[in-house]
Amino acid sequence: MPYDTGERIRVYTDSSKLLFEGRVFKCERNGDSSVSLTCHDNAYYLYRSEATVVSQEITLEKLFRRMVEELGQKVGYVAKTKKKYFGLEFVGETRQSILQTVMGMERAATKKRYYIRANAGKLELRERGATQGVVITRETASEVRTTTDAQNAYTAINYTAEIESGAKATGTSDTSSTIRTVVDYKGPDTVGSRAGLGSAIAGTDKWNDLMVKVGKEKSIDPLFLKVIMTIESAGVEKAVGPPTRYGQALGLFQIIPGAVDTPVDANRLLTGEYNMKKAADIFLIEKGNAAKNRGVKMSVGEMAHFWFGYLQTAEALAYKKLAETLYAGFGGDPDSLITDPDKIPSGGKAKKSESKTMFPSVDNIRLGSKIGVIVKELSGKFASKEEMNAEIDKIQKTLLREERSVTVSMMGHIAGIAGRKVDFHTTIATAKGTWYVKDHRHTIDQYGHKMTLTLSKYDETPEPEYAPPANSEFGDEKPVGVKGAVLPIDKGKYTIGAYRFKSVTWYSGGKSTHSGIDLLAPIGTPLKAVTNLLVMRNYYSDSYGWCIIAQGNLAGGEKQFVYAHMNVQSPHKAGSYVKVGEQIGVVGTTGWSTAPHLHFEVCDPVWVQGLTNKVDPEKFFDF
Repeated sequence: MPYDTGERIRVYTDSSKLLFEGRVFKCERNGDSSVSLTCHDNAYYLYRSEATVVSQEITLEKLFRRMVEELGQKVGYVAKTKKKYFGLEFVGETRQSILQTVMGMERAATKKRYYIRANAGKLELRERGATQGVVITRETASEVRTTTDAQNAYTAINYTAEIESGAKATGTSDTSSTIRTVVDYKGPDTVGSRAGLGSAIAGTDKWNDLMVKVGKEKSIDPLFLKVIMTIESAGVEKAVGPPTRYGQALGLFQIIPGAVDTPVDANRLLTGEYNMKKAADIFLIEKGNAAKNRGVKMSVGEMAHFWFGYLQTAEALAYKKLAETLYAGFGGDPDSLITDPDKIPSGGKAKKSESKTMFPSVDNIRLGSKIGVIVKELSGKFASKEEMNAEIDKIQKTLLREERSVTVSMMGHIAGIAGRKVDFHTTIATAKGTWYVKDHRHTIDQYGHKMTLTLSKYDETPEPEYAPPANSEFGDEKPVGVKGAVLPIDKGKYTIGAYRFKSVTWYSGGKSTHSGIDLLAPIGTPLKAVTNLLVMRNYYSDSYGWCIIAQGNLAGGEKQFVYAHMNVQSPHKAGSYVKVGEQIGVVGTTGWSTAPHLHFEVCDPVWVQGLTNKVDPEKFFDF
């Protein structure tokens, strides 16, 4: 078959139901005449396309429609959302990150979780858990395997909690909240084949404050983080390692996404704070569990060994030795634990301790009666009892439970994706009730569509992390309302032309349907911003002449506005702001124009060629 990049691909079931629609982005031809294709569905365009958004008022639902329609993609089902966000500003970010940020804000505000999927060639926004997932019966499942695992569970937690009082304001620190710099390093500059350790340490000094912050948040020794960062990247935030079979190593801690089980967003690993927090998670959870299973304590040296890969090779042991030498060079004990509370910054110097309380009752009696008592000793400092109770609740939900999982092999289903719920029919006795897809693997071959699902009893779909966007400089101003709004040309300085919205306009060789309103005025008449506007495009068009396409809020919703046939190019470049009532250009007669006038369009939500998304301007303005 003459496959090539850019060709459209569709995959159907035997019953002609469309499973997948996308395009070829990579084509590999093999020596046996077979072809391997890498295809991406329409969601890929959100991931690869950047956008600028300045919004006075918008909902997640409207933002999703706008993001998709601007790319010319088809919109399928879109969940209704009511929460309005004011003053959002994103400049040159991917559409995926913009949507993930607002979905995160929606989750924080309404407790509802949303996801985006491509379905039959259309992009959809759905609420997680709102639709039925996969129903598994004896007829559809070829294999069901259940597993109950208590190897990583404890049955009792002895927690010593210290409630602090009189704490300083957030941001202050005591001596435990500082990290040593290269000046404090007393170790060798060369260890084995590694030279120039002093300069590598100096490169990490600028990250000291962040290490303290992450150390406090994650309960991990920040000096240990500094040692590993020194070895891996010397503090270079956007360091990229050579290709491996699992992918490239990225960022401060050289994390390889395909080589870790911890969910990571590869696109954010070149951001220092995200990379450091994910490294801490990998050390404490993924590598920590590996150490526990082997009966190895989580010391500085051993955890460095696990970071490299717990191998007994010369390279792995040299890596461990290097980390121990660096840590000792700062005066630390490499045999100490990376979770030692005495080494973790408190972030605030307490005047006195209000109380120390033991919590021996944090246990799982049912599990203890089955496997015996396995005790975990923990301690912590908290600013309040509420903070302490939240931590204890978290412990009960993680350390004090058996891991229950089910693996199902069955006919393929479009809902068989991570995060969706699964219900077992009563005929399958080994796995009753509701489960959640933790991992999925789909195959399509000559025998049809099959999938293998790994299920968990707990809905632990990882949520994307996000940072709140900057506030728009228009964020505190109210949107312009319907009727009585600022006109693009002052009253008395124009007359309405013959061509209004959807009237028929004639041109040489044919006719077309008018997409806006024409306001006739002398050349040079000032044109005004009808609301606070962000200039999206400023260019010359054969038909529009000199024109501006700008985005703003009108009547409680995002719109885009077209000012066409201007006499000269507007001085406002793409990406600049124009306040309501300020001059945005002047009347002209450039492009397909026979007399000086403004061709003015209102687009909801974005401008698209032709009549698509165009609305009658006279619904909004008293011309």
